[in-house]
Amino acid sequence: MSNLYRPSAYLYDLDPREITRDDIPFYRKRANEIGGSVLELGCGTGRVTLPLAEAGHEIWGLDLSKEMLAQLQEKAAHSPASVVARLHVCQGHMAHFDLGRTFDLVIAPFRAFQALTDRSEQERCLECIQGHLAERGQFVLHVFRPYRALDATWVQPESLDWEVVDPHTGKRVRRYQRRTHIDLEHQVLSVDLIYRVEDSAEEIVEPLSLSYFYEDQMRGLLQAKGFSIIGEFGYFDGRPIADGPELIFVCRQASRAWHNQCVETDAR
Repeated sequence: MSNLYRPSAYLYDLDPREITRDDIPFYRKRANEIGGSVLELGCGTGRVTLPLAEAGHEIWGLDLSKEMLAQLQEKAAHSPASVVARLHVCQGHMAHFDLGRTFDLVIAPFRAFQALTDRSEQERCLECIQGHLAERGQFVLHVFRPYRALDATWVQPESLDWEVVDPHTGKRVRRYQRRTHIDLEHQVLSVDLIYRVEDSAEEIVEPLSLSYFYEDQMRGLLQAKGFSIIGEFGYFDGRPIADGPELIFVCRQASRAWHNQCVETDAR
């Protein structure tokens, strides 16, 4: 099954790209401004979860991969007891969950929503979020912006993504990407992430299937499922959505949205 990061979970946090650091202050600031409880969908290894707990927020993390959650728990074991007490983690599917409570902030960071490749599951996920969002709560969704209208030329042979020295082992780790298939009708990308570790003959292949959305499509889906968009950004520095490589939407439930709330043009 794709998107579970079973063999490569222990390598996930080695990703050196700036985007894996730039989003944390954005979510921390949003959580500080809203206050209250936080639900993170696709929490994975706790890359965002733990910094929010360390900042004093009561946070629930949901993820389907037990291997990724094991990495989170391993990292949490080295955190102060006060941080661990604010951390609530469970294994589950983001399109089928019921935690029996609402949250002041729900986030789906780092393109987690794109792991849902079936339209019905995307809709069910948004319905679940609606049911877990407090009256004046906010939902933040992040997906990547396709760099152009994608077509069959998106499929490409293996290429290097990044390389880094693992601080725990001192070994060099290289990650490659092989774009294997694009489903233009359903807008689904299939890609293999290939990890090669220094002094190891074994390579780790992680298959991913990711949906992709154009800006108007993502906006339309959110609105169709009852969300009012109160903020749109192109990156985590608050630049306008038209000027950035990412698509970040800040939403409220439409029936509860403040009618005099202007669309945000910066990260406040």
